[in-house]
Amino acid sequence: MKKEEVISLGKQLNFDVIEAYPLKLEASGREYWRISNNKNHSLVLCYLDPYKDKHSDFINITNCLNQNNISCPNIIHHNEKLGITLQEDLGDNDLLSFINQENKDHLLKSSLDLLMQIQNSKIESIDRFKENELKEQMISFKKIFCEKFLKIESNNFIDDLISDTIDNLNSHPWVNCHFDFERRNLILNKSEHLTVIDYQDMKIGPIGIDLAGILIDHYYEVDFKDIDNLLTYYSENTTPAIKKDKAFEYLTWGSIQRNIRILGTLSNLYIKHNRIFRLKDLPMILSNLIKMIPEQYECKTILEEKITPLLNKRIKQL
Repeated sequence: MKKEEVISLGKQLNFDVIEAYPLKLEASGREYWRISNNKNHSLVLCYLDPYKDKHSDFINITNCLNQNNISCPNIIHHNEKLGITLQEDLGDNDLLSFINQENKDHLLKSSLDLLMQIQNSKIESIDRFKENELKEQMISFKKIFCEKFLKIESNNFIDDLISDTIDNLNSHPWVNCHFDFERRNLILNKSEHLTVIDYQDMKIGPIGIDLAGILIDHYYEVDFKDIDNLLTYYSENTTPAIKKDKAFEYLTWGSIQRNIRILGTLSNLYIKHNRIFRLKDLPMILSNLIKMIPEQYECKTILEEKITPLLNKRIKQL
């Protein structure tokens, strides 16, 4: 949307908007804008094309999170016809922007505390991921990332890994799964409480996917020393307690599903909508995927020796 359209929408909701700034555009198509009035009061306006989707899941989950004392944005107003929610402005202090070596341990353990709280809460009316849904998300790696973005035949080199990933995820505990529990979706609000955002895709899903989201970030190289420390904390504090080696197993397969899926998703955003801004993240996502794949899989070598150079070359061409 254009700035003028956002200002007009805000005014239709009785907020006297004088300025609007774009915040981010999500893979889901949601647009986020910060709008402010002449009293220097700001809100976040989220627009979602009402002919394509609705805000109802986000609103339902918000209500459930509030009932479980989990910090999340307050919804000020919702207009289904316009496809708009007005939300509390939490500021710009997402974990990705201010985490450093000095505060990393504390902030990531606090993030795990929040994750455990979400996993153990009662969230009404959310669906359960279907096996085929998780599998199709990974197949986009072959059909989109390999064939359409890199323009190579995917063959079947990664099929065994995809199949084993599904088998492993099915055998793991299933809990409330945010599905994008990463550092940029955790904000330190004005009261200095960690607040979760962008949870509209939450379903019941494998426990390791959200662990992967917070412990294996797309913007940093995998650090197994950090992971060992944080999994010790998680395994000792989650309910029921989990042995650390099992937690690492859950993390491993959750990260494989997540990274394979996101390579396909971000490639598709570029191909379909020319959204180039996330392509620079692809090499790190692929690198972290390779590090998490167990050694016995032949595709690990193919990804490292063939796919990585092709990806780097493709990124440079853009």
